[in-house]
Amino acid sequence: MKRTIAQAAAVLLTVAGLTATLPSAASAAGPRCQGYECDAKLASTTACNADSYVPKKEGAKVTTDRGVLRVFWGPNCSTNWGAFDPTAAGLYRVWIYREEVGDRPTIGSGRAPREVYANEIPGVRLRTTMFYAPDAQVMVCVDVPAKGRVAAGSWVRYACTEWI
Repeated sequence: MKRTIAQAAAVLLTVAGLTATLPSAASAAGPRCQGYECDAKLASTTACNADSYVPKKEGAKVTTDRGVLRVFWGPNCSTNWGAFDPTAAGLYRVWIYREEVGDRPTIGSGRAPREVYANEIPGVRLRTTMFYAPDAQVMVCVDVPAKGRVAAGSWVRYACTEWI
């Protein structure tokens, strides 16, 4: 069985009673998408979430009585995505929108609704897919069922970040 130099070094250090932190294969390889090919993919499965952060702009983070909504920026892939951290049990659907860029129209991408139960809070984070957005603004929104019922067209917009 072939071993990489890093694997061989880790074995030798372990045998010698030493420990070392070596970069993972995912971080060493870098992001698994670039440009518009990152659209509709998850940041966590493409390594685009490395070094990500919430921009320090007014409206990039919105706190409501049902949770916290955020826009994330991933500099490794020039992508944005959103996350909603619920603080109340309920059914939620999270969306991200990218403004028009050149010949690309404004588009949105939503994730399937998720029922969040009280025993999962805190600890649940509902994430959107990404949009490549080096020169475009994005907005993240969370929807809830109208009057507590889920049916076609029954979702209502609960909260949105600003265009960031």
